[in-house]
Amino acid sequence: MEVIDVIYKTLRGKGIKEGLSESRQNDLWNEYVPKHLLPRLHAYELMMAPYAIAHMKIGLKLAETGYRFGSDERARIYLTNALEPWVKQLQLIGFDALAHEAAAVNEIKRHKRFTVVIGNPPYSGISSNMTDYAQRIVDAYKIVDGGALKERKLWLQDDYVKFIRKAQTLIDSTKVGVFGYITNHGYLDNPTFRGMRQSLMGTFPRLCVLDLHGNSNKKEQSPDGSVDKPVFEIKQGVAICLATRGGANSRVAHAELWGSREVKYAYRDWE
Repeated sequence: MEVIDVIYKTLRGKGIKEGLSESRQNDLWNEYVPKHLLPRLHAYELMMAPYAIAHMKIGLKLAETGYRFGSDERARIYLTNALEPWVKQLQLIGFDALAHEAAAVNEIKRHKRFTVVIGNPPYSGISSNMTDYAQRIVDAYKIVDGGALKERKLWLQDDYVKFIRKAQTLIDSTKVGVFGYITNHGYLDNPTFRGMRQSLMGTFPRLCVLDLHGNSNKKEQSPDGSVDKPVFEIKQGVAICLATRGGANSRVAHAELWGSREVKYAYRDWE
């Protein structure tokens, strides 16, 4: 929803500078949405209920902006597992609508390239995504300084690690782009993930991470001794990662935020 807000406000600001009337701006927005906005936004959702809700929320958001839904262009949210690749031969599905959906997303996975990937992927140390493809996707993270990791037990099969690697490969295929995730923060300091950290720095010249802490499993406390609260109703601490490939500036930045949930929600100073 925030993406639509940003694009809408940007175009509105441009229209105001150009002295366009309210009516003309609305007409241009209704031309822009089906031709340029919806065809560029794609999303994957595994569960039916969030899939349906996402369609509804996008429709409501567009209605708030004055979009009149005069086109057959759909919101390109697909019912699929993002960690599954395209397949040469789709299985036949008894429902026409689902068969059409499967065929459409298969073509997206096969041909579409992306320069922006955002999300809040699941965290699951005991992953249910254990196909050969899903397991092998993190093989690059098992290498550090050209050699294999020596740990007896690796935590690289966690779902959020696979989703980070998926975003990395998507951006790597276009050679330019950005991904922004909020995930488990374990990969920031756990030795098991040093191959992952090295790989990400090799792909993204600009890598900025904000550690929001809040890990009640570790009983994390703020440096001043006060209780550190999570930003979600979970025990696992989280971090925001913004990684950029392309452009002249190179930078690796790390910041930390401790304290109450309200303090973390109100924080605005991080670049």
